[in-house]
Amino acid sequence: MNLFDIYFSPVNYFTKLKEKPKWLVPLIILVVCAIIITIVVLARFNPQDRISQLREQNLTPEQIERAEKMMHGPFPIISGILASIIFTPLILLLIAVIFNFLLPLLGASGPFLMTFSVFVGAALVRIPGMIIKIILILIKGTPFVQTSFVLFFPMISKNTFLFRLMSKLDFFTIWEMILAAFGLQIVYSFKGKKIYYLVLGLWLVFVLITSIFGFRGGPR
Repeated sequence: MNLFDIYFSPVNYFTKLKEKPKWLVPLIILVVCAIIITIVVLARFNPQDRISQLREQNLTPEQIERAEKMMHGPFPIISGILASIIFTPLILLLIAVIFNFLLPLLGASGPFLMTFSVFVGAALVRIPGMIIKIILILIKGTPFVQTSFVLFFPMISKNTFLFRLMSKLDFFTIWEMILAAFGLQIVYSFKGKKIYYLVLGLWLVFVLITSIFGFRGGPR
């Protein structure tokens, strides 16, 4: 399987995936890229730089104090690498479990590894997103860069619901969700747009809930 097909010929990628689930190599690549961007950010900004950047994010004094304690010594790099190794596959596993459970509601069923392989393959579009973010980080001198709808609303205050909502509407995440729906449609032979409604609908519900409650993370 040519992994570049996910960018240039997703039909070919998911058609071959339908013949045999493949997830290990794409997942390893995703984890390695996540580790690289973590190391780049931590190497580019010393603890004081990162603390200064955090102060600009309207965090509470308690949050900043906790961050200060964690940003010295080898702990940031070690924790960042471990987070990439653990959470990248864990989140994809959780998403695949949810959708593999929901697929019978749409009249389809299949092996879990097939569903997991679709979401891992779709997640490969995070890699160009990571590359662009690294470039922006190095150019702008801040780890807090955006590839989301926030770019269209530069005057929005960062400590608002609207900013959190717009920041979660990341262009590469949207691409990933559309690809995941497209992949599920191919491997499970869905007719019509119902799988798109399910994937994009659940993602938008997640975005809305996390924006309302102020979570800074996203489905990435």
